[in-house]
Amino acid sequence: MTPTISIRGLSKVFGRRDATRVKGVATDGPVALGRFLRQTLRRTAAATLPERSDSRFFWALEDISFDVFPGEVLGIIGRNGAGKSTLLKILARVLHPTAGRIVIRGRVVSMLELGIGFAPQLTVSDNIQIQGRLAGVPAARIAAAEDAILEFAGLTACRNVPLQECPSGSAVHLGFAAMVGLGAEVVLADEVLAVGDAEFREACESRVKAAGQSGESVLFVSHDMAAIRRLCTRVIWIDKGRIVRDGATDDVVTAYTSELLTGRMLPALTGTGLVESCRLLDVRLLDEARAPIGAAQITSPTYLDCLVRVLRPEVTAYVDIELWREKRCVFRQTSEPLIAREPTTFRVATRIPADFLNEVPYHARFRVHVAHRSQQDERVVAADERFEFPVMNPHPERSVWNDWRWGRIAVVSPRLDWKVTCEP
Repeated sequence: MTPTISIRGLSKVFGRRDATRVKGVATDGPVALGRFLRQTLRRTAAATLPERSDSRFFWALEDISFDVFPGEVLGIIGRNGAGKSTLLKILARVLHPTAGRIVIRGRVVSMLELGIGFAPQLTVSDNIQIQGRLAGVPAARIAAAEDAILEFAGLTACRNVPLQECPSGSAVHLGFAAMVGLGAEVVLADEVLAVGDAEFREACESRVKAAGQSGESVLFVSHDMAAIRRLCTRVIWIDKGRIVRDGATDDVVTAYTSELLTGRMLPALTGTGLVESCRLLDVRLLDEARAPIGAAQITSPTYLDCLVRVLRPEVTAYVDIELWREKRCVFRQTSEPLIAREPTTFRVATRIPADFLNEVPYHARFRVHVAHRSQQDERVVAADERFEFPVMNPHPERSVWNDWRWGRIAVVSPRLDWKVTCEP
């Protein structure tokens, strides 16, 4: 069978913000770097690619090769920053590859940013026409698909209504409906099932399944391992721009969650965290047994833990531990004062109970404030570290959410006690 997508030796390199040099040729940032490498690669193949260890360059993808066949729903999984979205953007022609060869047989529908590109002041019908033309669909085909698109999006009654006057979320619904309704051989979907209400997400999942069954090739990126298991016929796990594993869905997802939960893929620190009077030595995510892990489990308690060393007796240190979901702060805890007569290391941790977090990525932030004993009101930030971690549900049968299929959009999803009574 001829593959719909064939990728060989795909690499994507970004230059750092400052001016860089590749084999004596000056470049300035990613645009110039990409132009230089593409021109040079035409003459000398891959010989001019910078070394992976060269800190002046960032390798988003390195030597990626795989095929996608008609009817496959291929899941792409990995931590944030692994290269998943970069891969889809290259396939969607949003980004140019630095090296490698890509062959796509058929028209591509991209669902990377649902609702982006619509004109709110134009009618729903006009926006469908614009999206279709941008995707290269003939006018007659757009007109024939319009009724089905409107019905799928639940906007039949809003055909001639400006999009900005439609109910909240209409742009997202219309974006998905337009993309899948216009027909294509290849569908690229990046976290598109994480939006909308439960009914809409159910319809989206059904449409993705139907796309595979009808012979379309679907590349589906998601952090929702339950959705990956339900939808995908095959999964590729990417980490640090490289393929770690490619195979059957259950095998790859199980291996991925196992790596995260055993702590073999620990997050990296990002700040400096050093002043003369106090040092933030380490920040960690710990499991119930206080062992380092790379991901939290929904059904088990988790600790946000740090080590702080106070070096001088005349200062008092405080630790703020924050948990964030995107731009929303879930909670903030401040430690008791850390005071030491001689250099002393303190462990500061806060416990997140089981059945509290949602199955989404979070990031933890640790800030150390230092104040002189005689000036307690004048605190100075001595360290600021953070890391991101996913929350997994490796044993759905043990979770309160076992029977709930369509994701959970809340910042947290605690297990709460319910009482239902009939009142006369």
